[in-house]
Amino acid sequence: MMDGSLADTMVMFDWNGTIVLDADRAHGALNAVLHKRALPTLDGEQFTARFKLPMAEMFAALGVDGTELATAEDEWNGSMSSATTRLRSGVATSLPTLSEEGAWLGVVSAASATAVAFDQRTLAVPAVWQVVEAPIADKLSQLSSRRGQRARAFYVGDTAYDMQCAAAAGYTAIGVANGYAAVRTLWDAGAEHVVESLEDVASIVRDRSTP
Repeated sequence: MMDGSLADTMVMFDWNGTIVLDADRAHGALNAVLHKRALPTLDGEQFTARFKLPMAEMFAALGVDGTELATAEDEWNGSMSSATTRLRSGVATSLPTLSEEGAWLGVVSAASATAVAFDQRTLAVPAVWQVVEAPIADKLSQLSSRRGQRARAFYVGDTAYDMQCAAAAGYTAIGVANGYAAVRTLWDAGAEHVVESLEDVASIVRDRSTP
């Protein structure tokens, strides 16, 4: 039963690297796109350094022809929709708790809707979402359009782009470690907090939502 203590609070989440710990899956999917086009593939360190959003910008920077950018993104999402991964710690407990306390929860992700649905089903992610916006190439516009729905708003993500968009749209930017970007990158991009578990996210939301 909702206790209403977070009724004035919205918490939006990225998906890949945030709800699911799938950097290895994304790395493999990216290398498959590059290999198909006879482009140099990336090792783990290069992937962390060069992965960025929007996806089209990353593919272009890695040498994918401009006419192939949409196709490359479709191929990447196809791979992400067929390989299982694992949940970030705290997902199974913190999301239902935030929902029960009245928070408005949603997803804004560059992942395809098919990939999100695949993970939701295979990993039994709690069905707590008021909205799932995927795929979203322009997160800033999407987050900005939602900002007025609650007095307090948080965005949780794992890339520099996530942190930049959150801050620019008026959200408290919460970075999560062990995703697609180094922790230092998250701080430099404007994260106000960086955590490893979504249990820590729930604690931050409660603390920041207390008058």
